[in-house]
Amino acid sequence: MAEINTEVLIIGGGVAGSAAACALSKKGYEVLLLEKSEKPQDTARGDHLQPAVCEILGKWNVLDQFFKSGAKKRAGSLWFDEDANFLMDANVSELNIPEPYFMFMNHEDISGVFVSAAEENQNFSFMCPIVSCTHIETNDEESLFEIKSKDGLIKTASTKMIIIADGVASNMGRYFKFERTSFRYERALAVLFSDDYEADEFNNLRTYLTDRGIVTMIPRAKGGCKIGLTIDRKEIKSWKKMSSEDYQKFIGELVPIYKDLKMYSAGIYPPSMIIAENWSKENIVLIGDACHGLHPGRSQGMNTTIKCVDHLLGLLPSKKSFEKDTVSNTLVQYQNEMKSNISELLQANHSMGISMDNFDHNSKIDEIEKFKLLEQNKEAGHTYRMKSAGYGVF
Repeated sequence: MAEINTEVLIIGGGVAGSAAACALSKKGYEVLLLEKSEKPQDTARGDHLQPAVCEILGKWNVLDQFFKSGAKKRAGSLWFDEDANFLMDANVSELNIPEPYFMFMNHEDISGVFVSAAEENQNFSFMCPIVSCTHIETNDEESLFEIKSKDGLIKTASTKMIIIADGVASNMGRYFKFERTSFRYERALAVLFSDDYEADEFNNLRTYLTDRGIVTMIPRAKGGCKIGLTIDRKEIKSWKKMSSEDYQKFIGELVPIYKDLKMYSAGIYPPSMIIAENWSKENIVLIGDACHGLHPGRSQGMNTTIKCVDHLLGLLPSKKSFEKDTVSNTLVQYQNEMKSNISELLQANHSMGISMDNFDHNSKIDEIEKFKLLEQNKEAGHTYRMKSAGYGVF
């Protein structure tokens, strides 16, 4: 006899798993969320949520909780060349959409908001940290797991539905034999922090087009900014040895207006694309990076995941008919619909990653002309803003 009985077991408490736990528990399902790490999530990851995703969070009744927890609004993005000559204002505040702004919050806090919102529901349980989660068996009615906590306690849990949200490595995905293809990009994403950066009144993200690619200044919710750029993989070793003064000089040579901005390293991330061949199998579904790890150049991973969770939520059977077989049938439908819905986005994201690998002086000239035209052409500019807001492929 299982000691824990739940309708949904979620393995992985990052943004994907915690978002799913929040949405499902708020809709009344019994949810058990498992997470191994007690540490906050990496501070250098994506931190902004698109207007389309803010609309979803409003539907989940969690949007206000984000703002109460320190999230802020961002009007959009400003584009410049390396000499800070203005190219385009991709402001979304005048779009006819429910939430005409980007919401941004330090990445390490996002999962916490989702978990806190889930904890308001008596049908939600959170076990963290755990040492292991071991599958025992799956029968006609349920799946059984053995869960070992850090204090040595071992419990057995039964569930009708399994959500695997354990990230790019996805040990559980491998255990359940989900086939995934991957592609390794040539350039790595380097991230710096600056505590001295001051955002404008609209908290705009500022992107500069240089011969080496884009350099992006991203205001952070608690002040300062995150600086993102790409470096060649062969530069990683020397990049790690650089001092804060070296980073400042490096960025100052690319974008001279920041030559006096003090900064320090936050990390280096060699990006890969990971796409699962199947997103579901019986009563199991992959979400987040376990299913589709995207190139981080446009911060689409977190936003895409929340859209996927929302679509899944709309398909799941009601509590009265929430059984293993009905869940399995629903997950087949989810896979067919959602893979089709975002296949174009995944392809566009991959193409963007390839273009970032091959970015050079000629690419910069082409991009400068593109953004100048987008600023001048009202219809094309509107389409670009709608896509960047999450209403279409970007």
